[in-house]
Amino acid sequence: MLLLFVFLVSVDGYLMNNPEPVGSEETLTERVQMLMTEVLHLKNDVSDLKSQLSVLKAKDVSVAFYAYLANDLVNLTARTSLTFSGIRTNVGDAYDPAHGVFVAPVSGTYNFAFTGSAQPQSQDHGVHIFLKKNGVNELYVFFDHNDKKWIQHGSSAILHLARGDRIWLETGDIWGSNILGGSRASDNAYHSHFSGFLIQAD
Repeated sequence: MLLLFVFLVSVDGYLMNNPEPVGSEETLTERVQMLMTEVLHLKNDVSDLKSQLSVLKAKDVSVAFYAYLANDLVNLTARTSLTFSGIRTNVGDAYDPAHGVFVAPVSGTYNFAFTGSAQPQSQDHGVHIFLKKNGVNELYVFFDHNDKKWIQHGSSAILHLARGDRIWLETGDIWGSNILGGSRASDNAYHSHFSGFLIQAD
C-alpha cells in the first residue's frame, strides 16, 4: 500500500510538472519507466532508513545482570554448568537464572566477571571453573588446596558477542571434596556470584 501511494504521488507530481499531452505510446512508456525507477529508489531509501533505525534502537539497549549462588554447592562434579539462581539485577532479562545461561540480545562488547568462595577442606582437593562462550573457554578460576581458611578468587573478561551467543560457567578438573559457598543469611553475604553487562552495542 505504501509503495502504491508513493507511485500515485509520483505520477501526480510528474503530471503537474509536465502538463503537456502525451505525444505517443512510446513517450508514455518512458515516463512510466522513469516513475517506476523513482519508486524503486524511494523503496531503497525506506529500507535504509529502517536499517538505521534498527541500529539506533540496538545502541539504546541496556543489558546488565548480577546473579549469586543461593546455596552451597557441595561435592561438585566435573564438566557441569553452574546455576546462579539468585538475582540482584537482570536489566534486559538476558540472563536465565533457571539454567545459568546468558544469551546476548544484541551484538556488541560485553564485560563478564566471576567471583567464587571455597570452604577449607582437610584433605587434598581442588576445582577449576571456566567461563564458556558457546562452549569455548574464555576465563579460568581455580580453588586448590585450601585446608585452613576460606579462599576467594575471581576474574573478568571483555568479550565481543554476536546476537544469540551464549555465556555460562562450568566446572573443569575436580579432585577431592569441594564446597563452593552460596548465600548465607547469617552474614548477609553473596560468597559466589556471576555478573555481566553490555559495554557498547555494534
